[in-house]
Amino acid sequence: MTLTDRKILFTGATGQAFRPAAEALAQDNEVWCAARFSDPAVRRHLESLGIRTVPWAMGADDTDGLPSDFTHVVHAAPYRGQPDSDTAAQVNAVAAGMLMHHCRTAEAFVFVSAFAVYKQPPTVDHLIVESDPLGGHAPYAPTYPIGKLAAEAAVRAFARVLGLRTTIARLNVCYGPSGWGGVPIEFFGRILAGEPIWLPEDGSDIWSSPISTDDVTMFLPRLWDVASTRPTIVNLAGDDALSLREYCTVLARWAELKVDFVPGAGSRQSFASDNTRRRSLIGDCRVGWEEGMRRAIEAHYPDAFGGTLTPTPRKTATNIWGQH
Repeated sequence: MTLTDRKILFTGATGQAFRPAAEALAQDNEVWCAARFSDPAVRRHLESLGIRTVPWAMGADDTDGLPSDFTHVVHAAPYRGQPDSDTAAQVNAVAAGMLMHHCRTAEAFVFVSAFAVYKQPPTVDHLIVESDPLGGHAPYAPTYPIGKLAAEAAVRAFARVLGLRTTIARLNVCYGPSGWGGVPIEFFGRILAGEPIWLPEDGSDIWSSPISTDDVTMFLPRLWDVASTRPTIVNLAGDDALSLREYCTVLARWAELKVDFVPGAGSRQSFASDNTRRRSLIGDCRVGWEEGMRRAIEAHYPDAFGGTLTPTPRKTATNIWGQH
């Protein structure tokens, strides 16, 4: 499905996962981005590509500043407020419902959820399928799963009530050249700084199915294509199930650096994906994890693999979860 001459709305396109998709679709479509625009430079960049921007803060603003005649919508913006779980549930659910009602004449709507909605699996290498138990598991951001689960419930209800064809895409670990880059790029920065990579306190490994933003961009039109008024639910994840030890060791080797793994409370737990349903609905990924991570790291660290990098302390900065 190739989209041209459509009117497309993104929320969350200033971030890391869906900004490349918004930029790509802006070449042949009228693309709008609704966001807080906490970084004015990102807003200027998007506008330089012809993307129309509208300030919008979940939980604070209504949708009056937005047109209502969009043909396609991606709602990827989350409210990550910590630690108030009631506010997280209300803001995420109400914002999703209001946006769907405002854009109820759209041809298709994609809500971007997360693997954090799943209950912790029985083993760390268990491959999550869409029918696995929900419950939410993200010790690094306790209210995040609550917000996503509440929003998913609202999205399911509004899709039925409004007759709005919808897909709920549960995003796994995503990485790419935009924004903060994603978990693998953050971890490479830690390796470069000589900082340890955290594992769970019991010393077990962490598994995930990382997906490149190139593949997210490729899959997006197909996610709209398979949307249904009884929302289509699909894991949006890479083809490879990887352990944290495995890919961080490879990243360090490429840069001729050392990596240390240390059990600690700051570990970023995640799950690997069974991609059977995704393959049946929208196909295979095009970007292998080694190729994708190498390109993404080079975008953030241009000299990463020239053999010239030495461990350098990071500037103290927080990631999207408020962790240093």
